[in-house]
Amino acid sequence: MIQIENVNIIDVETGKKTEGSIGFSEKIEWIGEPQASPDKIIDGNGMFLIPGLIDLHVHLQATSTVHWAEEMMRKKSGMNHYIAYANALRHLKAGFTTLRDCGGELWGSSLRRSIDSGTVIGPRLIVAQWTISQWGNQEAMGPDEWIELQKRREVLTGTDGVRHAVRERKRLGSDFIKTMTTGGVLHGMESKLERTLWTEEELTAMVNEAHRLGMHVAVHAHGTQGIIHAAKAKVDTIEHCSLVDDEGIKLMKKNNITLVPTQTSAFMDKPELMMQLPPEVRKKTIEVDSAMIERHATAFEKGVKIACGTDAGVPGNPHGTSARELTIYVEKLGMTPLEALQTATVNAASAIGLDKTGGIKQGYVADLLLVKQNPLEDISNLENPINIIKVFKSGKLVAEKGKALPVP
Repeated sequence: MIQIENVNIIDVETGKKTEGSIGFSEKIEWIGEPQASPDKIIDGNGMFLIPGLIDLHVHLQATSTVHWAEEMMRKKSGMNHYIAYANALRHLKAGFTTLRDCGGELWGSSLRRSIDSGTVIGPRLIVAQWTISQWGNQEAMGPDEWIELQKRREVLTGTDGVRHAVRERKRLGSDFIKTMTTGGVLHGMESKLERTLWTEEELTAMVNEAHRLGMHVAVHAHGTQGIIHAAKAKVDTIEHCSLVDDEGIKLMKKNNITLVPTQTSAFMDKPELMMQLPPEVRKKTIEVDSAMIERHATAFEKGVKIACGTDAGVPGNPHGTSARELTIYVEKLGMTPLEALQTATVNAASAIGLDKTGGIKQGYVADLLLVKQNPLEDISNLENPINIIKVFKSGKLVAEKGKALPVP
């Protein structure tokens, strides 16, 4: 058991700070006065202890380059395993002990198992292998031959087709289902944000089948109608949620749906990036960026639960920088530092049903960060990994001062 003494323990639910000690192995054993002889004692030097952070929307095989399409065509698919692992370590060093990968290739369950078994060190992974996409939805990109190859991932029309797709993802090792109800900003030339995908019956069948199999459902939705469609189907999280309106907000509150903003990706409109993007992508980026902040601020003000997600891996949004998202919530959405911290801890854990994770309580999983400065005074302190002195995952020290540790 490890004991940290002389540390300020932050309760992320209340913002209360407790000065004292904490003892933990895989789980938190006690908080306050020592109750057993520890194997190791760490002097906290008056620093601050917070839960390990959670990012609910990353793409670990993506490398944040503008030329991602060319990059994809110039490498073997086996490279994705190594790229994903290297990117996962970047997040771990930055204090993110849990990541939800929102749709990648078939490396996901193998990497998750390798980390869980202790073969390699890495963050806790929740993966969706192969996004469930509607065939003929104009989202597919590439030469005709490449698009035809992607048919192996697509599903037949109708409720039986989507149920089969959910079961297939479960067989492949997915922890949850990722799908789309609208077009995307970075997608193909014919992709439209206002276009809705899936019928109401198909989407509802997908959600019901996923829930029956113990899987939650994350839905990519930018356009207003696609958001409403997803909310009516009672999905678990809506990703991006860029053009949410009052009806969407009411439905999300009624059905306890969490908004995952990916605000960081909205700030990709740097001139050096924008100049390299296709014209239709530049246009959609500008349209979404101008509306997203205002709509999310309204949703937060009206009580929609928000959980941290960054879309890390898309152009201009490198892995290992997810804490920027929390700073944006404070600066742009009107959150307090505590509320921003909650999005990456208790809110994120609750949104996807992570039991006893995302807080510092007796019996909780010992995902902990020892940080140099109080994030409740300035949340941007979490952006520099050097300020994150130690990272513990399930009670094991996995990173220090911006460096990942080797497998014990």
